[in-house]
Amino acid sequence: MDKIGLLYRVSSQSQETEGGGLELQQRLGKKISKQLGLPYVEFNEGVQSSYQVEINHRPVLVELLNEISKVNGIRKVWVFNTDRLGRYSQSWYSILKVFIDFQVEVYIGEDCKPYDLSNSVDKLTMGVLSLISQYDNELRRMRSILGKRNSLKSGNTWIGGTIPFGYQVKGKSLIVNKEESNYVKKIFDMYNKGRSCMEIKVFLDLQPDIKPRRSGKGWNVGTVLSMLRKEIYIGKQVWEWKEKLPNDEIQIIESFVVKTPKIIDEQLFKEVQKRIKTQYPTHIDGKSKKSLLGGLLTCDKCKLKLGHRFKSTNHYYGKCSESNWRKVGDKVDTKSCPLKKSPRMEELDKKVVSVVKDVLLNSKTIREKFKVSNLNPKFEDEKNLKKLSDDLKRKIRDKNLELSKVDEEFLKLEFDVRLGTITQNQGEKLRERFKSHISTIQYEVNDLNENLQSISNSTGWVNWLNKVNENLEEVETLSFEKQREFLLGTINKIDIKYDPKKKSHQLDIRFKLPIVGDSLNYTGVVDKNGFKEYQIKEGKSVFQSEMGLVTHKSTQTDSKKMKLVERIVLLKEKEGLSLNEISEKLNQEKLFPPNGGKWYKSKLSSFYNYSKKSTPK
Repeated sequence: MDKIGLLYRVSSQSQETEGGGLELQQRLGKKISKQLGLPYVEFNEGVQSSYQVEINHRPVLVELLNEISKVNGIRKVWVFNTDRLGRYSQSWYSILKVFIDFQVEVYIGEDCKPYDLSNSVDKLTMGVLSLISQYDNELRRMRSILGKRNSLKSGNTWIGGTIPFGYQVKGKSLIVNKEESNYVKKIFDMYNKGRSCMEIKVFLDLQPDIKPRRSGKGWNVGTVLSMLRKEIYIGKQVWEWKEKLPNDEIQIIESFVVKTPKIIDEQLFKEVQKRIKTQYPTHIDGKSKKSLLGGLLTCDKCKLKLGHRFKSTNHYYGKCSESNWRKVGDKVDTKSCPLKKSPRMEELDKKVVSVVKDVLLNSKTIREKFKVSNLNPKFEDEKNLKKLSDDLKRKIRDKNLELSKVDEEFLKLEFDVRLGTITQNQGEKLRERFKSHISTIQYEVNDLNENLQSISNSTGWVNWLNKVNENLEEVETLSFEKQREFLLGTINKIDIKYDPKKKSHQLDIRFKLPIVGDSLNYTGVVDKNGFKEYQIKEGKSVFQSEMGLVTHKSTQTDSKKMKLVERIVLLKEKEGLSLNEISEKLNQEKLFPPNGGKWYKSKLSSFYNYSKKSTPK
């Protein structure tokens, strides 16, 4: 029996309540279905940005096209407007081709008369309507941009969106919010006096009268750092009109400064920016420094992804005790954890890139450029691949839903503890159970995602490698971005552990396909061209490697550190000063910590205790 596919989409959240919202589209689509006497199948894309209209960003639309492509599949489609299908030519013609190939009839709006795409006139009409719709949307967008631009140039300081913390809106202008602005000043002052973003985050979480603008789960380190960098707090807000070029580059059409009410003194702002640069180094292009192996390194036992830390004299991947340093309160059993030493970032990056390059160069699979069917016999055909992929996606959705519910209950627990409904002792026990459960779910989700990634890459991976193969010898000289792309396209993850006897890090580099130690087996048969026939013998997916600790340090740095330790010992053990007094004295003498910033009680305590353990007797 014939059926009609109803495709819904709005391009912004605001359209939910304006003309053409999802409810209106559903109502009209079902009305047309009823008038035609056809059962309907709904394809709801929800809020889908108008800038992500290409097919690879629209899984619901792909599902509709898949249903059309089936034998006796959907041959009638309703849309609210032609731009619901696609605005830009590449996407539009891809969709149009499927519609034409399967002679789909398209219904638009409230019209019960379809456009027959096997008819040349209707095909032309659909194309013209799509271009008009595209033009209308582009014109509307331009009017919106010009409206905002003119509003700001006329003296207004707010044109919608999220109100920056520390301000409130009056009419169309930002004005200082007295209560929140006091906290903004406190944040800047705390950071300038040596407190970390994590300590500020904890401080803000304990304030019952304020909350972050977007997150419902409290403050986070990224938000604090972002606020500390915002020039709006010194009365300067830059507005930019950006347009995307055909080559995906962003071009700034116009830019100007909007004056806003000041909250922070400019001198204090400059001092804070100076400290941020020390704590968060940047590349020469001005972008934040990034880690090449970020998200790929995993503790062999704890199964936690290693974080990375940048300090003025030392960049490293954090051991398990630091892996969740952004999440206050998370407890990791560091006593039984095998990762006792943090690997140095630069040395480990070079090691991994070199190992991966060598494995690929030595792989018979890559060298002979075998087909995917020979590489991965586990995945027999596309139908089985899709079924396996769909099952994994369903399990991931279920686990994420479970995780969301557990997170909600965890927040409710914290609320109950604060209200006194649950005692502190009961709350602590429940917290540990919640955290254990959350950790288990997250591990299961990561495992499912890895399996899904392997399946997703099983068909396209080798073609990608064939393209990269020509430049394998030069991979170590590529840019950061290209090296990162190379690694992400080649390996799933790296399990790492520390061997205290060898004083080295053991690496299990897990490749996407079994190419480690693969080989060619000749069958003994010679083809008509005189070439020996052969088959591929599958290798392993894991390559084991080792990296010894880098012990060399700057003599000058060691000398400065020893003088600093001697000064602290003198002030504490001989003069009997408190940690707060020593911190103040060291800052006055400009004897700052080796990793930058200023001294404060907890930082000095950690440094002093560590130095006592590590300094030779």
